[in-house]
Amino acid sequence: MAPSNEPIAAGSMLDVQRRLLLWADRTGRGLARVEYSSEFSRQQILQSLKSDLAERDITLTVIELPTQRTAPEVVQFLLKTLANVPDGVISVSGFSSAFQAHSHVEDSLRIVNFNREALTAFPLRQIWWMTPVLLQTSLHAMPDLHGWFSPQLTLAQPTSREDSSTSRELITRTQLRNSNFDDARQRSRQLLVQLEAAQSAGATDIDLATTYLLPALESLAEVGAQKEVRHLTTQYEELLNLLENLDAVTEKNKQHSNIANSLNSLARLYYLQGLYDRAKPLFIKALEINRTELGDRHPDTATSLNNLALLYESQGRYGAAEPLYVQALEISKAELGDRHPNTATSLNNLALLYESQGRYGEAEPLLVQALEIRKTELGDRHPDTATSLNDLAGLYKSQGRYGEAEPLYVQALEIYKAELGDRHPDAATSLNNLAGLYKSQGRYGEAEPLYVQALEISKAELGDRHPDTAGSLFNLAALYHQTQRHQQALSYIQQALDIYRPTLGSEHPTTQSAHSWLLTIQQAIDSSQ
Repeated sequence: MAPSNEPIAAGSMLDVQRRLLLWADRTGRGLARVEYSSEFSRQQILQSLKSDLAERDITLTVIELPTQRTAPEVVQFLLKTLANVPDGVISVSGFSSAFQAHSHVEDSLRIVNFNREALTAFPLRQIWWMTPVLLQTSLHAMPDLHGWFSPQLTLAQPTSREDSSTSRELITRTQLRNSNFDDARQRSRQLLVQLEAAQSAGATDIDLATTYLLPALESLAEVGAQKEVRHLTTQYEELLNLLENLDAVTEKNKQHSNIANSLNSLARLYYLQGLYDRAKPLFIKALEINRTELGDRHPDTATSLNNLALLYESQGRYGAAEPLYVQALEISKAELGDRHPNTATSLNNLALLYESQGRYGEAEPLLVQALEIRKTELGDRHPDTATSLNDLAGLYKSQGRYGEAEPLYVQALEIYKAELGDRHPDAATSLNNLAGLYKSQGRYGEAEPLYVQALEISKAELGDRHPDTAGSLFNLAALYHQTQRHQQALSYIQQALDIYRPTLGSEHPTTQSAHSWLLTIQQAIDSSQ
């Protein structure tokens, strides 16, 4: 680092870089903590620090924690990685997204704190990067470990007119617990402000897309704010297209982010919008990268297999989906264990595919096993537990076991409302499910208001052209037909078809089913005239 007579502002990039260099240019082990809000600024500091340390023959090793893992998995990953680094300085980041969504982050951090002696036993100097909200949470959850951080630095960010002191505390309740619309919108706005600042400072397009834009979109998608996701997707379409059309993972872009994860995230955003044709090549590309970079048996490869299988299933390609689901389940069991939540997800996915094919005897034990895992590992009130309750209830309904299905549907709806909010798309799905059960029993007066409420939520949060909105329209059409309100039924089924045809395609089983209902309803109208 070149000497300068210019004063260095406390908390500036140059100040943090200088302090880290002074600290890192020592022998022995130690812990440093840096609070930061801008990923772009953090990357710039790391690049400069790496260059300065190289002049001193000191190696800087960068560790990015895996995403959406249990706390023991995060600790084991970090311990294993640290054990393979012979000496030098370590940069550790990714704590905000490391732990599983909807998990109790305080409990996860307490597990990290419990392993503090093992984590600091290596003859290394470690820099831990923490976002503001995560830092505040961790101060209470792992006070012992925080006592070992020296220095404790803060990377200050210039405050724009849109970046108030309250929004600076930004972050990541949406990453830590993705159930609050206001938090998600606040985080998304701040990330977009940071995107503009990074763009002005010369950040690469890949940095802009992966560090700021995708997290902003995911924050909104994870709470079901699909209307805002579509708006931003359109607004930043050019930037997303650059990532979408990335031909290969080069050393240059690999250093910025995990490209496979970014492609998976973008594909998932398109999938949630019903844009299956745009999602498919991205899921395939992400799977190819994970297989090449991580191997055929890595949990991230299993995630990619699950994603692609889910897309195929949504397109009615059951034969293409099944072997991918089976392979993903085998990897999860072998690499993560029989009781891991990811294994439960794979069990659930495969079971739902079997149910779609009428293979109820094969589906039920898988759904029961998934529910047991989620209750044990995640808790009785977790949204994933609610999903298992919903799915098992759906299987019982398909078999006419209405008495067993109803309490499960009711319990799932209560969890979604309490944990995600009354207006979340998952709550709408749960309303549709319970209404469908009532309709099957001829309880039309109880079913209709639930269907109407589900349609209102889908239109408001997903938009008028989303397949889930079409599903609500389809459900109401069937109800109106069965209650002899054929003109209303015709209007709703036509609206549903107008959505299904461009989003799912004319050959999709759901589209064909809706078309059959259209003919049935039209025939009923003709017969009554």
